[in-house]
Amino acid sequence: MKKDASWHARLDAFLTSLDDASTARTNPNAASDALKLHLRREIENKLRFAYQFDPAHYGNYNSLHFFLTEPALSTRSDLTASAVKLADDTIHYCLQQDHDPRPALTAAAAATNVLQLMFNDSLNGTPRFSTSQMRQYLALLDDCLARYARIAQEWDLSNQWKLLSPDRIAECEERIAFNRKIRDTAEATIVRLEKKPLSQRIIPSRTAFADVVQTMTHLSLTHGLSRLLTLA
Repeated sequence: MKKDASWHARLDAFLTSLDDASTARTNPNAASDALKLHLRREIENKLRFAYQFDPAHYGNYNSLHFFLTEPALSTRSDLTASAVKLADDTIHYCLQQDHDPRPALTAAAAATNVLQLMFNDSLNGTPRFSTSQMRQYLALLDDCLARYARIAQEWDLSNQWKLLSPDRIAECEERIAFNRKIRDTAEATIVRLEKKPLSQRIIPSRTAFADVVQTMTHLSLTHGLSRLLTLA
C-alpha cells in the first residue's frame, strides 16, 4: 500500500514538473515583435475557429469582434475593414435563422458594433460615412430587435423557452435590454451629428451612395458597408 502511494506521489510530481517546463521561459531575451504577432495570430485563429463553428453565438461573435478592434491585440492593419466584414457576415448568417430568437440578438449586436465604428470614424478629419448611412444601419438594428420580439413571442406560444435554463433566459433578457439602450443612444448620436453644418459632414460619392441604396434589404444590406470601405 505504501509502495503504491509512493509511486503515485512520484508520478504526480513528474507530471507537475512537465507542466511547469511547458510554460517556463528558457530564453533570457524578451519576446520579439514577430513572436508577439505570431502569438496574437494564434489567438485570433482560435477565436475565429469558435466563431466559424457557430457564427450566431453571441459570445463567439463579440469575442472575435473585440479582438479585431483592440489595437493592442489585432493583427490587421485596418481594424475597421476587418470588423465590418465580420459584422456583415454575422448579420447575413443570423438573419437567415428563423427557428431561434437568439441569432437576432447577435445580429443586433453586430449592427450596433458597425454603428460604433461609424461614430468613431466620424471623429476623423475626413470621415467616410454619412448620417444617411448610419440611419440605414439603425433601421437594420430596429429590424433585428423586431425580429427577436416576433420569434420570442412564437417561443412563448410554443413553450420553447421552457427548454432553456433560467440562466440562458436571463442572458437573453439582459442582452435585449442592453441592445435597446444602445439603439436609443445611437439614434441620439446620429441626431447630434445631423445638426452639424453640412461643411463638417461627408457627402458620399454618387456611386458609393447608390451602392448602399441598392442593398436596402435585410440580407443584402449587410454587404454594402464593406464595399463602401473600398470605395471611400
